[in-house]
Amino acid sequence: MGPVPESVLRFNVQAEQGRRCEACVVIDSTINSSSCGGLSLVSELNPDVLSRVARSRTRTLALLGLPLGGAAAAIVVPSHSSASLVKQSLSLFGQAAYPLLVTQRFWPEPCLGLDDAEIRYMLEEAGVTVPRHMLRGSSGRYAGLTVALSVLVALRTAGVKQRGATAAVEGFGKMGSAVALALHERGVKVVAVSTKEGALFDGDGLDVPDLLRRQAHYGKSFVHKPIDADRIPVGEIRRLAVDVLCPCAVPENLEDEVVGQLRCRALVPGAAMPLHSTGEDSIVRRGILYVPELVAGCGDALAGVLLSSGLTDAGVREFIERRFTPLLEWLVEAADRKGIPLHEYATHYSEERFARRKRASDEGRRVSRYELAMGLYHRRLVPSVFVRRVSVNAIASRLLPDGDDGDVPMEWAHAAGRP
Repeated sequence: MGPVPESVLRFNVQAEQGRRCEACVVIDSTINSSSCGGLSLVSELNPDVLSRVARSRTRTLALLGLPLGGAAAAIVVPSHSSASLVKQSLSLFGQAAYPLLVTQRFWPEPCLGLDDAEIRYMLEEAGVTVPRHMLRGSSGRYAGLTVALSVLVALRTAGVKQRGATAAVEGFGKMGSAVALALHERGVKVVAVSTKEGALFDGDGLDVPDLLRRQAHYGKSFVHKPIDADRIPVGEIRRLAVDVLCPCAVPENLEDEVVGQLRCRALVPGAAMPLHSTGEDSIVRRGILYVPELVAGCGDALAGVLLSSGLTDAGVREFIERRFTPLLEWLVEAADRKGIPLHEYATHYSEERFARRKRASDEGRRVSRYELAMGLYHRRLVPSVFVRRVSVNAIASRLLPDGDDGDVPMEWAHAAGRP
């Protein structure tokens, strides 16, 4: 990867009746001329933050061995905009970015303020064909699952028993609510959650399924409705003495001053780039175990490939639960052997993987059986059952650790379907 993104494209589109769209797409890298990343709604553009988010996406995709570059994009929409204004902005963005979208030089995924249906609407309005099984309402759920599984690894690493451990989730949206539910189901006490409008705390553990029902009924304001829990200031959730804090809100939401006030034993974010540039080193100096978001939040990226391969929701969840934890445990052990923080090792490892895959792409390597099968499947020339097993084995194989950090564990070989 170079020191600067491949492309930074800014749009300022004026349409009929005074409508306009200001947006920015940052393409950090491409493989085979393609990239993907989150599309967000923001109140103001910050290309520097987008560049960092896009770089993190490159690293996540490389960590998983997926043949895509990383990107990020944002559309300026005033806070509390109506649904019709959001649709208008999405439509204008789709028109302006059509050359990127139709060639998949940039493939958008829902991020802040958007869901799968809205991204699908934008693409279809622009005349871009959406592949089967993509953008079907699952955004955030799988990333929430990998964040929760990362929490369990962090607890074991820190010597904390899983059942009864405490966690706080900042940002109870699509991803944050999925994190909270997955932790609740695994015996971790979720003692605090927050939205932009407020935060709730219960030292004995919140009833997460009840919170989800309230959220579905009231939206973000559910934190103001009568409930058997204490209301605390939004920022207070970061200063709670919990085993794990999971920031799942906006990028760079934990300022350096806040990092100095953290009382958690581990920080496992779902949000892209939750820390400022110096925050990761500060976290380590304070003795807090930090699982970087390029690892913890990888679930949606991995699920996107699996869903496009014809797997069901249940199949995707089973794949992630079986194969993600060994990858993270291997990274933790490898970082420990080298005597460096996990985030440094994960960054170095993913960038090395990216460089190798980029070289292979630039040299015009032969198409793999997996890529050939996927091409036939998306052209509706073969049924999903034909590609499903090929895809699962190929994607599991791409997750295998490489490099010279020791032998590959035998369970990895079996998981990948290798002899």
